[in-house]
Amino acid sequence: MNASHDPNPGGSLTQHLAGLVERLLKSGKAWVAIAGGLLLIALQLSWLREPLTTIGIERNTGLETSVVLVLLVTILFEVKDLARTAIPATTRQHFPDPHEMYRALLACAGSISKADERRIDVLGLTLFSAWPTISFWLQRPEVWNWTVRFATLGKDANDVQRWIPEDWLDESATIVRAIRSFATSPVAVGRNNRLELFEYDFTPSVHGFRLGNGDIFISNLLWQEDGRLGKPGFSYDYIPAHEAGSDAAAKRELFDNWFTRAISET
Repeated sequence: MNASHDPNPGGSLTQHLAGLVERLLKSGKAWVAIAGGLLLIALQLSWLREPLTTIGIERNTGLETSVVLVLLVTILFEVKDLARTAIPATTRQHFPDPHEMYRALLACAGSISKADERRIDVLGLTLFSAWPTISFWLQRPEVWNWTVRFATLGKDANDVQRWIPEDWLDESATIVRAIRSFATSPVAVGRNNRLELFEYDFTPSVHGFRLGNGDIFISNLLWQEDGRLGKPGFSYDYIPAHEAGSDAAAKRELFDNWFTRAISET
């Protein structure tokens, strides 16, 4: 297989449409859509009209219009949700929910077309959420010729153990092994996706993601009530590549400063 080949970009649209159907079936809105659709069909069938009339449901233009309206509103909400998750963010945003941040991150990554910008820098702690998300993304058929650089706590970072939960080093070591295994898998090698690992032995106050086009998603560690750093309370700021100004420049410099220090440890 030619490693430089990019699959048909139309596949992305097909996946989005398939995802729309899947979310519709899984959501509570599905029952509204199904019930409305069945009622609309039933009103068109002559042999069902009499039973429906008996229970007080008669065919009339107003009722049919209402059912169609409910169906259209249900579909509209689903389409809006699809658009929200499929279209990359273009302005500065704050994501209090990491799950929403990951959806925006992958949408931004999916919009990158230039070969020299297909890169993600990950400054993590243990990569407990970053790796599962990115690993599934790397298995998408349209993801080719990417470089992902991961920086995470090293297994020998004993000096920081007083500041972090006891299981962080083991958690990071487990995910490091998973990344190394995936890096040599047919899925990664066959699509020319390169994974690089860097382990550091200090406690960064900054973590987040940087795309090859200059977009960054940045966050800071928070102290917990037990006197240690922890995962609860993560939120992210998104700084798009095109945003100018001193504040945006300072955020980019902050991420670069910590990431450069992390990858220099190896």
